[in-house]
Amino acid sequence: MKLSIIIPTLNEESLIEKNLSFIKKELSAISYQLSVEIIVADGGSRDKTVEIARRFADRVCISDKGRGKQMNAGARISAGDWLLFLHADSVISEQGIRGMLEIINSEFSIIGGAFRLKIDSKKTFYKILSSFANMRSRILGIAYGDQGIFVRKNIFYMIGGYPDIPIMEDVEFVKRLKENGKFIILNECVTTSSRRWDREGILYTTIRNWILISLYLIGVSPNRLKGWYREHGG
Repeated sequence: MKLSIIIPTLNEESLIEKNLSFIKKELSAISYQLSVEIIVADGGSRDKTVEIARRFADRVCISDKGRGKQMNAGARISAGDWLLFLHADSVISEQGIRGMLEIINSEFSIIGGAFRLKIDSKKTFYKILSSFANMRSRILGIAYGDQGIFVRKNIFYMIGGYPDIPIMEDVEFVKRLKENGKFIILNECVTTSSRRWDREGILYTTIRNWILISLYLIGVSPNRLKGWYREHGG
């Protein structure tokens, strides 16, 4: 089996080297067990993101800006049987990859899944926030992109890849996956930077995100949500 890890980027020079180095180091521990490629799909960075990515990733592609568009572009040049989509500010450990391998090799009915969220901070509130996010994912069966989403490549194309919408592309993608087969959330974690909450405020960002997902699930269009998101600091 071959796995393609696809990472969308836009002006991420401050952390992309650190994160790619970490992921490559974790993957090296299981290189005998799994063939992996790392693909960075850039949306037109104006800093040194692409230059740095070319030193660490197996492939780099440039596409139009937009997380969904970028992830679709990365998928088009991938060689993997399975695709794992990670945000640029997220990392996955050897343990996480092993957990994914174990479940997809033992349960062939699984077409995709995600990981538990762990926010990279020692602050107590972030631990509570992670716990609530993971509880919500378990109850609703919905995962966000910062949890790392993996999918069989043939299923990815069958459902049309990521939708070309300005926000909630990850939630819509997971909804489509669940309509076509078994989607699971693993016990292993993907670790995501706390920078968004640090920058915009922990409580405010949390409440805003809850409002956005609630509005989306009751049918408010992504275009309206994106406008509201920008107006309120997103």
